[in-house]
Amino acid sequence: MTVNRITATADAIRITLDAPIPAETELRVIPFSPILADEVEPLTVLVPEAEGDTLTVSRFACSRDGVCLSYGVQAGDELLEGKQYVEAITASERSFPYPVVDTKKGLQVVDYADARELGVRHSAINVNEGDFLMPAYVEGDTIEFEHDGRVFYFRKSHVEKMDETFVGLSEIGCVITFILLNSPHWRCAIDPAFWEVIKHPAYTGKADDGTGLISAFNLVTEEGLAYYRAFIAFLTARYTREDMAHGRVVGMIVGNEVDAGYIWCNSGEMDMETYVREYATALRVTWQTAATIYAHMRVYVSLDHFWTMAMNGESLRYYKTRDMLVYLNELASEEGQIPWHIAFHPYPEDLNYPDFWNDRLATPDDEAPIITFKNLEVLARFIYRPEFLLNGERRRIILSEQGFNSHWTPESEILQACAYDRAYRKVMEIPEIDSFILHAHHDNKGEFGLNLGLWRRKKEGDGMEAPKPMYYVFKAIDQKDEKGVYHWERY
Repeated sequence: MTVNRITATADAIRITLDAPIPAETELRVIPFSPILADEVEPLTVLVPEAEGDTLTVSRFACSRDGVCLSYGVQAGDELLEGKQYVEAITASERSFPYPVVDTKKGLQVVDYADARELGVRHSAINVNEGDFLMPAYVEGDTIEFEHDGRVFYFRKSHVEKMDETFVGLSEIGCVITFILLNSPHWRCAIDPAFWEVIKHPAYTGKADDGTGLISAFNLVTEEGLAYYRAFIAFLTARYTREDMAHGRVVGMIVGNEVDAGYIWCNSGEMDMETYVREYATALRVTWQTAATIYAHMRVYVSLDHFWTMAMNGESLRYYKTRDMLVYLNELASEEGQIPWHIAFHPYPEDLNYPDFWNDRLATPDDEAPIITFKNLEVLARFIYRPEFLLNGERRRIILSEQGFNSHWTPESEILQACAYDRAYRKVMEIPEIDSFILHAHHDNKGEFGLNLGLWRRKKEGDGMEAPKPMYYVFKAIDQKDEKGVYHWERY
């Protein structure tokens, strides 16, 4: 016998085997924490109800929600092979459909009124675990949130500030996705002792060489897991309300550019298999926790433009994206499927120059070293492979961050505009891509010397000077001309 599927109902965990259970067979269900410590002891041993090919135990038998636990099934002295994790949840608090809009045009929005004028319908927003959560109650600045039998404390001032962002974007009709981060230095000051609890135990810290900007999430300790699950549950509960009182968010990108882990999702040096196994746990826990509240929350893997090569070629710090996705899918298929999707960043080969059609490493074949807008079809072909289907359907893609640089000259700004329109046409040719979220709305003088915005910044001082040519292309790109032809079809 093997375990075929594990399902969570409102109050039970149902474990389906590949054959009817023989009479007189003594079976036990052994739940484990999902943390990735060196040694994880069984939480208890459960005697299941057996009927046909299915074993049933209480979802709350371990004094915690069992939706995120792993499960072993023991027959005599034998531990059955097969699935170990919940991969279907039949009882969610909310089940409104995932929103569908009539354009793929997205932007990392700074000015809501301008975004409305531009017709923006997709956006992705950074949310940092330590900015939301606090280790203890603070008088006048606390939202108490009960999760899994415990009270957690959220920073009220920051939460309400973020509410303004999500309400503003929701009011202009945006489909919003969280970018989940774990940084010690984002918007709020994080208590140093608390940071030790939520950071990955192997996080190296921010270094002068630009590495260690963001930590991986701590799913290695029980306390780290508890805080992370509370973070996910709070975000889902607050931002998927039927009345949309705080705005509505329907997606979660787990980390940032995780194939460049040593910079953006740092858990020290480790081989690719160990790194992906940890990341798979983060994806799974994110989906399981969110889906108990909102059934259709989409969970995404965040990736930069590397494909069959790794940044800097350092195999313990940076990873080949294709290899990561293959191994992630193998793990999920063996242990319990995860409804992961892809949040890709197809920046040009050289971020300084927008003319991606001249990218040399973005070859059209499946062995391409990198994927940019020039060869975006390589990514599409990859997810079309049968082994990557999710319940018979193709996984979704969002382009959650990418932009085109300009160099303070009229010619470079025209080239920037041309790059955007040519990229948009490539996006429209791939139906599985749901959104193309441009970075950025405004030039940012702190962005490594790049000027990626729709608006040109002032060379001296703060503020914006004027919209660039790309601004007008962006505004018109998904509109039809007097002949009924979409503007993107012209390029």
